[in-house]
Amino acid sequence: MEDPLPKRLRAIIKKVSAWPWVTICERSVLGFLVFALLWKGGKSLEATWLLTGLAWLCTYVYWASQKKKSDEDPVPASIWILLMLFIVWTILSFAFSSTKNYGLDEVFRTASLALVFLWTCRFTSGKEGKAFLQNLVKFIVIGTLIAGLIGLFVYIFQPVNRFVGTFFDYRFHTDYWPNAWADWLLIAWPLIALWVVKEKRMIPMLLRSLVLGLVIGFLLLSYSRGAIIAFTGQLVLWLLWTVLIYWKKSSFEWKNVSIRAGMILLTSVFVFSCANIVRSQLFPVQPITEKISFTAAEGSSSVSERSEFWKQSLFLSLKRPVLGWGPYSFRFVQPKLQTSIRATSDHPHNVILKLSMERGIIAAFLFLSILVTILYASVNKISAKPNVPVLGFSLIAVAGLLSHSLIDYNLQFVSVSMLLWILLAVLMAESKRKKSIVLNKKIVRTFEVLLASIVLIVAVFEAEGIVISSVGRHLEARGEAERALLWYDKANPQIISRDMHLSRANILYGQKRFAEAQNALDDYMKVNNEDYRGWKIRGDIFRSQREVDSALESYEKALSFGGRFNDFGITRSKTELMIDSERWDDLALVKEDTIGLMKTYVDAVESNTHFIALSPNVEDVIDLANRFSLIYTRRERPMFEVLAARADHHSQVERARIEARSPGYLW
Repeated sequence: MEDPLPKRLRAIIKKVSAWPWVTICERSVLGFLVFALLWKGGKSLEATWLLTGLAWLCTYVYWASQKKKSDEDPVPASIWILLMLFIVWTILSFAFSSTKNYGLDEVFRTASLALVFLWTCRFTSGKEGKAFLQNLVKFIVIGTLIAGLIGLFVYIFQPVNRFVGTFFDYRFHTDYWPNAWADWLLIAWPLIALWVVKEKRMIPMLLRSLVLGLVIGFLLLSYSRGAIIAFTGQLVLWLLWTVLIYWKKSSFEWKNVSIRAGMILLTSVFVFSCANIVRSQLFPVQPITEKISFTAAEGSSSVSERSEFWKQSLFLSLKRPVLGWGPYSFRFVQPKLQTSIRATSDHPHNVILKLSMERGIIAAFLFLSILVTILYASVNKISAKPNVPVLGFSLIAVAGLLSHSLIDYNLQFVSVSMLLWILLAVLMAESKRKKSIVLNKKIVRTFEVLLASIVLIVAVFEAEGIVISSVGRHLEARGEAERALLWYDKANPQIISRDMHLSRANILYGQKRFAEAQNALDDYMKVNNEDYRGWKIRGDIFRSQREVDSALESYEKALSFGGRFNDFGITRSKTELMIDSERWDDLALVKEDTIGLMKTYVDAVESNTHFIALSPNVEDVIDLANRFSLIYTRRERPMFEVLAARADHHSQVERARIEARSPGYLW
């Protein structure tokens, strides 16, 4: 008797094949975009991993649905070549990265977003394109309203003093990202404006104008100076576009425009004022004058530090111009160039400099070439035919986000970066550039499907290790060291190991299992020898084994790799080792430098620079100052006692202020 299973399997496959996969892809793209927006803005790893699956689905379904092999690909050959080179260069940069424990997620995002870009361009160029754009706008309106209303509750009932929408992680009190939320609004509000101007009936038009005013009010509440400047530039672009339309048509509905503008302005001011009035009953409200005059909590440091980041990233770009230091390497490499306390960042606050430093100058050039090619064609198109709302508002949205990305970087948030690439595809499709070169369709199909499949397979295999190591981190945070080690061992081997090996080394060192700690540290240094934390642990291990010379050498490397201005504990350990081993001549050589650094840290504690008063640096400064007061002359003793007292007093004041702060009402 014949086994019925193959028949059933064939029936299932046939039934699944009959599903409307093109529509499923469209809904999946739009649904995922809203999901990424509402789930921490898409910053979490799960958003990136889901994006790889979405990119594979869109790529496979598109090419599987291409029945007519002779149809011309709507993607220009120049854009496709530039895009594939950008992906390949990113992969090469990661392969030769100095910080390989991080950065794989950026490779996934780059490849997946490029594939979604290609799918969007092809889809919007077809007969379903108009419906997709209409649905995109609807999803953006609904998603932004939901995110904004959630953010309104967070702003009113939580201590965070800037509007963050859904760009937060409730588990950590520092994980609020108002600038990323502002970036979302910069690229989303023009699409909402498109939704407003499409409505011609008076009452619905006024209601839609209220929605746009509400969204702009949310933008004002983010207190992002850079975003407000970019928003002003967007308004100027809108004005110039409006003048161009008027010039071409010689007629304009000034009355309707004035009514809409008035409604939007009044609503945004009303939302801004009312939200702050309600919040002021529970928490302090940040005055606008403080932000404008740079007297807010971050002072002018946000400006001066950005300038330093740009110079440092340019210097590092020239050190490794071809492939850069690797995706997400700025966080580890930049500290060696630091000149002030805790002036560090995950990125150089400039999208071009980030690409140039991390992936090489060629990668930055490829990215710029893609942007310039698309934007140039879009500007030419709108100059010749200005009355195309989709093209105009998409151009305003992209210009606003890219301009803000030159002074800040938030494209690691999947919702923001995905909408950017979708709108770039819309611009390209709407511009309808003439294609002088035609690529072999079979080669294009094979390359894209192969790329999407490889990315998905690697992501699936990596997902297991990420989940297992995450369990280990949670156990470690709860103090269950032995169980954490077991889970960390299960997570090996892993490409994107992040700080797992460093955590293993710390746990084993705390248990005085020095040989095993050294092995764990060696695993970490193989993938990242740029991290000063690794050199510090190596110094601690050597110190515990009484290998003084090796310990001092490791501490010195830790300081040169960025520990000098970030972790005073390294200086303390190095100095105490010199004292304990009675290396007075060596100590005399670094005495003045150590005292000067100690004073710098105490000054930083007084002003609580980057919340240093809440860190263990305070105790390290106090302990070393007290140690110096015991070994140096009576004449110098008061100076060390004063330094210790200043650090202790100001840290206690700041910590008491934080403890006295009203708790959040939501969590």
